[in-house]
Amino acid sequence: MKYRFLILFTIFCSTWLHAAEIVLSGVYQGKNIYVQNPFSGGGNKDFCTIEVFVNNTRVYSNILSSAYEIDLSHHKLHDPIAIKIVHKEDCKPKILNPQVLKSTSSFNFNSVTVTSEHLTWATKGEKPNGKMIVEHFVNNSWSVIKEIKGKESAIMCNYEIPVYHNSGINKFRIKYVEGDGQVFYSQVGEFNSTLPPVDFYPKRVSDKIFLTRDSDYEILDAYGNSKLKGRGKEIDVKAEPSGIYYINADNKTFKIFKK
Repeated sequence: MKYRFLILFTIFCSTWLHAAEIVLSGVYQGKNIYVQNPFSGGGNKDFCTIEVFVNNTRVYSNILSSAYEIDLSHHKLHDPIAIKIVHKEDCKPKILNPQVLKSTSSFNFNSVTVTSEHLTWATKGEKPNGKMIVEHFVNNSWSVIKEIKGKESAIMCNYEIPVYHNSGINKFRIKYVEGDGQVFYSQVGEFNSTLPPVDFYPKRVSDKIFLTRDSDYEILDAYGNSKLKGRGKEIDVKAEPSGIYYINADNKTFKIFKK
């Protein structure tokens, strides 16, 4: 049995060691992608494609047909799309309509930089009526912190805004929305803050919650409804009814009881 397991393990690894990739990226324009999937050259009638990923999520594996469709219909128009087809090395699938993901825009993000106090970025190829939406990754989701009208210049444009950090790793990105609705995302900029983690008191509160330092915060009720938002060290909850609440602050969630 040990000998048989070793043979099977070797065959499995060998399949992945001899794989290649096709990568296609662009924006969703309302159409799916179609792929021809030939037999591999091994002589055992295996098809070429091993796996298909869309935006780093595996959507298909072990496709047993000579052609297939990559369904993108759950995406919104102009969403960024990155497709990766992992295939056997001795064959190559053919994407029949790659043009449906091609963007008609010449817009590009040239750089994104985060410091202890500022987020800066540069663009090229802006069009009229565009806008920049700055997002901060907080509590496992991207949160909008600022919206800026684009400078509408085809040559290099530079931007800088002040930012506040949580303790630890902070991630920022910029979403550019053109006047016709096309959307572009910048690379993610990161900054590792040495600020101390935020704590709070008391856990059973009548009037005010005190944070150990200034921080962005949000108070949620037991059903997840947002009740208060702001930035500072003191949060006045006197007007809120008794019950269980949650504080989102410093990329953490705390539970409190309002008396």
